[in-house]
Amino acid sequence: MELQAWHLAAVASLLCAAPSTLLLVEVLCARRRGTSGRKEAPSGLRYRVLIPAHDEAEGLVERLRALTPLLPSPGTVLVVADNCTDETAAVAAAAGVEVIVRDEPSARGKGYALRFGLEHLAADPPEVVVFLDADSSYLEGGPGELAALALERGLPVQGAFQMEVGQDGALRERVSSLAVRLKNDLRVRGLSALGGAVSLLGSNFALPWSACLAVPAPAGELAEDAVWGWRLADEALPASYAGEVVCAGELASGSAATKVQRARWERGTLLGAWRELPGVALRAMLAGRLRVLWLALDGLIPPLSLLAFACLLTAASGVFVGAPLSLSLAPSVLLTAALMTAWVRVGRGLVAPHEVLALPLHAALRLLQLPATLLGAGEWRRTPRGSAAED
Repeated sequence: MELQAWHLAAVASLLCAAPSTLLLVEVLCARRRGTSGRKEAPSGLRYRVLIPAHDEAEGLVERLRALTPLLPSPGTVLVVADNCTDETAAVAAAAGVEVIVRDEPSARGKGYALRFGLEHLAADPPEVVVFLDADSSYLEGGPGELAALALERGLPVQGAFQMEVGQDGALRERVSSLAVRLKNDLRVRGLSALGGAVSLLGSNFALPWSACLAVPAPAGELAEDAVWGWRLADEALPASYAGEVVCAGELASGSAATKVQRARWERGTLLGAWRELPGVALRAMLAGRLRVLWLALDGLIPPLSLLAFACLLTAASGVFVGAPLSLSLAPSVLLTAALMTAWVRVGRGLVAPHEVLALPLHAALRLLQLPATLLGAGEWRRTPRGSAAED
């Protein structure tokens, strides 16, 4: 029997429906964050807070002043001043924290800085290392609670990590903030509720020292946090979620900064996922590790603009070749339901109801930029801040 055109349309519908269904399940299952399970750090717990910092002199002293009261002593912090051209090292040292300087311009990126910091700590290893971005501040809880949970579970622990813009920001910035809420918050809570491992989000996570030794920090990756989390899960060290410890970072504002930050995230995550996750998913399936399988499948969900385009193309193609209408439209319906649920749960304060109508245009513009993102330069670039962020 010859393969009819609508059979191919059915296969395309199934391929688009799978990630759309998983996305819908995650946003529906996400539980509210609570304070239950909060664990105070034991007085004798030996942990360090590792902060990679590249040209972060502006604002770093204020964040260190807010952080040190949450710690046993300022010396708990280790700042890696990585390829800096400003006074980052001097500012950190003046705050009383430990500082080491890495000067290797040919090896740029956060992954290199993390590995350098961990190599320094190996001389007197702590029980747990808490990883924090230089632009992050705690809103609830602190690194001691995160370290205590990691030690108790013997596994990596990811705390809640928010990245926000003001409600008066440009629509593109607020839509980006909504997308980050969906990825970093709602989907993570959904995975946790489903019993799955969660992704590492780049800041506010803790690893037992044994995990740092078992899986070295990835160097040369644009999305080192995601890749590290996948590799740890593949080695039976999946990260769990601790939504009671909340940290906030800075989402890029301004066209230039948004473009750089988004390109680094999307290119790094996509390329890392295609390279790492098929093998992770296969090994998890063969070993019966459902938690890791959930994580791998979540990581294979493509960027929402690309997924939306694929769903619309599938619907149009299905109608054109005479496939059943319910089959052709199913992926689009599922994705729309997932996105509307996400907006209701975490987006109404960012994007007004009348602005929701502009989201398809925003997705179309993002799709046009995606080829340049994927085919662009692969080197790590710091997100511009201040006046440099605008153009």
